[in-house]
Amino acid sequence: MEQVGVYKHFYINNFIVVKKETFINRQLLAMVMGIKQIISTAIAAIPLTIGTISCDTFRYHDQTAAVQPQQDEDSLRSAILRYLVQPKFSNADLMQQMTGTAAQVQLLDADKQMLYLSIPVERYTETTLQELSIQPNFVEFGTTSSGEFQGNRLVLGRYLLEKPGHYFFRFPSRNFKIAPNREVRIRFPSATYLLSTDELQGFIGNKSVYGGPLRAITTDASGVRTIISNHGAFVARKGESSLERLVSSLVPQAASREQAAQALLDFVTAELRYNHAEAQGDVEVLKRPNEVLMTKGSDCSGKVILYASLLEQADINYRLVYLDNHITVAVQGDYARTNSLHFNLGEQTFFIAETTVPHFQIGRTRLRNSIGIGDLRCLQQPGDGSVLYDAQTGNPLPFQ
Repeated sequence: MEQVGVYKHFYINNFIVVKKETFINRQLLAMVMGIKQIISTAIAAIPLTIGTISCDTFRYHDQTAAVQPQQDEDSLRSAILRYLVQPKFSNADLMQQMTGTAAQVQLLDADKQMLYLSIPVERYTETTLQELSIQPNFVEFGTTSSGEFQGNRLVLGRYLLEKPGHYFFRFPSRNFKIAPNREVRIRFPSATYLLSTDELQGFIGNKSVYGGPLRAITTDASGVRTIISNHGAFVARKGESSLERLVSSLVPQAASREQAAQALLDFVTAELRYNHAEAQGDVEVLKRPNEVLMTKGSDCSGKVILYASLLEQADINYRLVYLDNHITVAVQGDYARTNSLHFNLGEQTFFIAETTVPHFQIGRTRLRNSIGIGDLRCLQQPGDGSVLYDAQTGNPLPFQ
């Protein structure tokens, strides 16, 4: 089986994406009935991407407001489909919550504007098509070479699905049925994250995050340039309603700001897993805070973005702290100083709140590798038009 790297350009929201994708070349099967692309249980290529933010693969346009607005229903449909075709950025039962069916999006053919789905035979009911499509009479089903609707290889148009025990069908993506009153529920041991479709749309349209350029540049004494991803661009704005509800459920009503910061950190460290695949990937992945919650985990970047977004809603002063190959958060307050992980900015003292260490106690927990002032590379206070400052010189870093 030969793997071939192919570069493609996609336009999504206000990002231009240049993404390297791996396609599986299976020439023998591709010759059968003129099939040009193979679909297996794991789709080889999906021509739509969201959320994979990397300083090496994205160029950010000036303002999200420059994006032409769509009609409300079309925009909502687009938002939901973008998450459905990228399960690494959404919850596994999103289709079930949005449509009430067990269908799975296999591919969105952007050129033909066709949506391809599959569903286990035993989960298909007489109402499935009505729940998925505005015009169920126009749904087309894939068949085997002998015309059966079930089999090891189902052909539909120029695509082949190898998924025994499933039906394979398609319809125009504009016919995908949406229900504006649906809600996404992500359950955690200590709380449930509730996200309305309007709130989901606000995140995917970047209206609920601060935004900004994605790449800052540092240059050392020898002239070597280093690119730093602007994590603050993905921090949620203060007043984002879904995160406000979550914070209210996690923080006791009479809690001090120190207690609130610790309670929110406990949630991020204990109830969201550390995603090693994201940490060890070829490109850096920055998720929006809702995507970290929907997938129940991320690496240090996603955990920091989520924690910072929760601190925004709790009105707690903090900074993003950029280190070599790592990022963490420092919160302002009055904590114990037994781990020496604190620093001063003017008259304010900030304490490291490490999001990747389970049950990390601000001011108390010691790290295996200590962090000193000399280890700090950049500091940032997210907000509209926020910049990254060199932690050693205090100078703002230029954006690329």
